Amino acid sequence: METSLEIGCGGNPQPGYIHSDFRLHSGNRAFVDVVCDGKALSFRRGVFDSVLMFGVFEHFGIFEIQEVMLEIYRVLKPSGTFRFDVPDFDWFVERYLHPELLESGRTEEWVLKSIFGAQDGLGMVHQWGWNQKRLEDFLMKPNWPFSRIQFLSRQWRDPEENHLVYECVK
Repeated sequence: METSLEIGCGGNPQPGYIHSDFRLHSGNRAFVDVVCDGKALSFRRGVFDSVLMFGVFEHFGIFEIQEVMLEIYRVLKPSGTFRFDVPDFDWFVERYLHPELLESGRTEEWVLKSIFGAQDGLGMVHQWGWNQKRLEDFLMKPNWPFSRIQFLSRQWRDPEENHLVYECVK
């Protein structure tokens, strides 16, 4: 039986995962199975077939995310997969500078929240602006032990192609 972990499920947990978040609050209390920080996952080595981190990667600073990546690697089984997304900083900056490119119903406030985080609670701040080049430079450093790192798509849940989705295989 496959065992999967979602880090930072918030109030939007994906089905089929053990859901973790760094704190409980009224918006996630019903969903969180385990309270733990992504930099110090409270799981044994090699227990998960897959780890998902949707809308969380950007909430860690450039040095913190290195700790998170090593923790994810630690809890993955051999050949396990880590899938994550980040807002494409360049896409959102372009929409900020050229609001006429925004889809119907999208606003400047939506763009700013996508760049800086919603800032409506503890941890809801984006610590770094990732674009495809910065992210690939970071992921392709020789010190990462992942056997394969692959760009999957530019879209996860929004109709626009405004996120970068990657998969890393142990």
